[in-house]
Amino acid sequence: MLKRTLLAVLDRILLALIALRYRVTVKGADVLLDGRPHLILPNHQALMDPVIVVTEIYRFVPVVPVVLDKYFNKGILKPFFRIIGGVPVTDLSMENRNPDVLREVMSGAIEALQQGQSILLYPAGQLAGQGYEKIFNKQSAWAIAGMLPENARIIGVRLSGLWGSMWSRAWVGQSPNVEWTVLKALFYMMANLVLFLPRRNVILEFADITDEALQRAKLGRNEFNLFLESYFNANGEEPVRFLKHYFYAPALKRTLPERVKGSVADIETTLLFTEEEIPEDVLRGVTAILVQDAHLEEKAITLNANLSLDLHIDSLGLVNVIMAIEERFHRKADVEIATVKTVADLCLIAMNRKMDNELLKPCRFDDRRSPVTRVTVDPDATIPALFLKTFSHYGKDPFAYDKLLGTTPRRSFLLKACVVARILKNEIDGDYVGIMLPALQSTTLLVAATYLAGKIPVMLNWTGGPKVMTHCVEHVNLRQVVTARSFYNRVADLLPQDVQNRCLFLEEKVKAATLGVKLSGLMSFLLRRAPQTRPEDVAVVLFTSGSEALPKAVELTHRNVLTDLHGSFEHIDLKTDEILLAFLPPFHSFGFTILTVLPLVTGVKTAYTPDPTDSREVLKILLHAKATVLLGTPTFLKMLLAISTGNDLKHVRLAVSGAESLHPSVLEMFVQKTGGKADLLEGYGITECSPVLTLNPRELQKTKSVGTFIKGVEGLVVVLNTNEPLPQGREGMILVRGASVFGGYRDPALVSPFVTVGSVSWYKTGDLGYIDGDGYLFITGRLKRFIKIAGEMISLPAIEEALLEKYGDPEKTVLAVVGDDKLHPPRIVLFATLPIDLAEANNYLVQSGFSNLARIHAIQQIEEIPLLGTGKTDYKRLSPQ
Repeated sequence: MLKRTLLAVLDRILLALIALRYRVTVKGADVLLDGRPHLILPNHQALMDPVIVVTEIYRFVPVVPVVLDKYFNKGILKPFFRIIGGVPVTDLSMENRNPDVLREVMSGAIEALQQGQSILLYPAGQLAGQGYEKIFNKQSAWAIAGMLPENARIIGVRLSGLWGSMWSRAWVGQSPNVEWTVLKALFYMMANLVLFLPRRNVILEFADITDEALQRAKLGRNEFNLFLESYFNANGEEPVRFLKHYFYAPALKRTLPERVKGSVADIETTLLFTEEEIPEDVLRGVTAILVQDAHLEEKAITLNANLSLDLHIDSLGLVNVIMAIEERFHRKADVEIATVKTVADLCLIAMNRKMDNELLKPCRFDDRRSPVTRVTVDPDATIPALFLKTFSHYGKDPFAYDKLLGTTPRRSFLLKACVVARILKNEIDGDYVGIMLPALQSTTLLVAATYLAGKIPVMLNWTGGPKVMTHCVEHVNLRQVVTARSFYNRVADLLPQDVQNRCLFLEEKVKAATLGVKLSGLMSFLLRRAPQTRPEDVAVVLFTSGSEALPKAVELTHRNVLTDLHGSFEHIDLKTDEILLAFLPPFHSFGFTILTVLPLVTGVKTAYTPDPTDSREVLKILLHAKATVLLGTPTFLKMLLAISTGNDLKHVRLAVSGAESLHPSVLEMFVQKTGGKADLLEGYGITECSPVLTLNPRELQKTKSVGTFIKGVEGLVVVLNTNEPLPQGREGMILVRGASVFGGYRDPALVSPFVTVGSVSWYKTGDLGYIDGDGYLFITGRLKRFIKIAGEMISLPAIEEALLEKYGDPEKTVLAVVGDDKLHPPRIVLFATLPIDLAEANNYLVQSGFSNLARIHAIQQIEEIPLLGTGKTDYKRLSPQ
């Protein structure tokens, strides 16, 4: 009796609170007064409608709602659901998949109905994604109807008026965050002085649908669900209504998000795959599972068949199918149930490939306020000083985007960097901060915070293997390596134990930050004080690629890096309204200088995506952010171009390629895919030189040339053994000098890379080439990639490039040539992923103009060519012996 009284009081309080915001009209509720137990089935427009529906029903009869456990266990909702006797049920996901969830719902509901209680159950099991209800093959309501006690009735509740509420998916394109929305609701109440909240009209229509519902239930699940949908949608699709939040504000001008998660349009939107992209044995195995576990006919199963709309598989059936795939293919699915839409998606799970159907957060790069100017960089400043100067203006300008954090404006980015800088000061011992993260805005923020903390970032390459990681960490004597837990879990197998022990997880430290740390960061943000850093101080420690030996630690100063940026953008004109697409890893010197430091010192908008080998993901971010500038290696650019179609690259105006030779086929593909409306410039750079040395000017590009030297860099070609300068057009060793060239390796035991020519010190690049009469540099090979046979210097890259003309694949690396002249006799070996005839390959080399000495001695077929994280071939893992 006491509980019933408390519930009545609580119901009156909730009705009064609801009335402040909602004007609720109830029709036909007298069907609840027949004294029988009821299975009450409403449509589901918003997170608020269960509260409205339950409180209105309680005016007539008590009701027990069936609630997803993710809402039942919310701190602010849990007391309410406990008091009214709610029943929690499992919310199916990859982390929480209970195959017995249907049995739990059925047994609990039937038992309550048999005891004379009324049950409230949402047939769709999720918020609507459009202005009408879609049940998507759910089976709980149908299953309960099939076992309904004789005296029970089925009551349909047609709700309207909440499509467009901030509690609906129409507001931000996905289910709103409960806690945050509650806080906003409380704020709006206070801002409207409680009594003046603009009110939304909500209508609840009750009807006894028992007879037809039971008749349809006998015909099957689909017939039953179609009947419910016809009842809920009897008034047609409801137009979205966005209601203003302040009584004194003008009418709210808002439109539906481009994509609403869980909507019919969202489920219909899928990437189409061809059978060539999915191995035949994988598709065959997935098809067998669908036939056995989902009881489908094999002829209905096609690669791009929609699991929900075409094959009528519900979430419970999908969980069972995914579990069967995991067992058969020995995989662990790391995706959300809602993103698995087609048979092809199931195949991707079986192949352990990432899905890319998830809802992307809005990219708001169009919201800029700053004037458009030419990109310039002060070579005499420091990175933190320029960062603070740039980010102290136009704070609302969007700066960075990635799919994890969405769009971050300058002011927010700077504030976060100041707080993280305080954390680094407290947590990091010594001057160096090891950073092990891919291309994300969090990585760029961490680099900025490192500078604000007065420390030096050390960019670590996790792809080189345990031996390389240990070498790099110990060489700089790193005590801590900053990373993220989710990323660490993916690469932990590549890390030696001593590196794992040094890992510090940034997001955990941010969550644990005390109020004092946050206030200290806020004070730094307000004061905008740059640390006492000089242009001559070390700005970063990078490591050489290590394609032929253990990586060497390279210390670059602020002057090195900023001079290189200054010279690069004196060479090519770039405006501040461009949008960079950053997918090169930040341990790559090009990725660090151009895609990490350049955005920090100029505020150029940058969209980040972490895996350069995941071309579909890169393309998706490119399209979403409308990126205009691509910077990458030919390998990564080639992969991206291979999957782009139609107008995918319509926003791209400029691409810059470096780190390896740009094959003519890539340039040809780029021109074709961009319609000739964008420039692809080849450049040349070296980690020790910050890294850019040359770039092809946009006005005049020369095929197979890496361009002319940027401002501040001088080049010289000399005789290999004597260092005697060579005239234009003559091939020799390439030397360079300038303020962007480093001062020497961190390890003093290494042989100096500098030589003196005419009393002037020059950096010896190790690359061979020549400079033509117009000042354009042509690279002919790398000294370490030459071998001597019978007194003749044989270029391994030249052989490799020739063979690529015949056997190359624009979408992937299929061959590599290695050699060793220390063997007796010297030996050249071709590694390939496809079968190649030795005689045919050597005949082709002769036909291409090579001497008989430049011949392949053996061919080894392997599954894949090993690559470094930069996209370069990892030659040290290929032995000619």
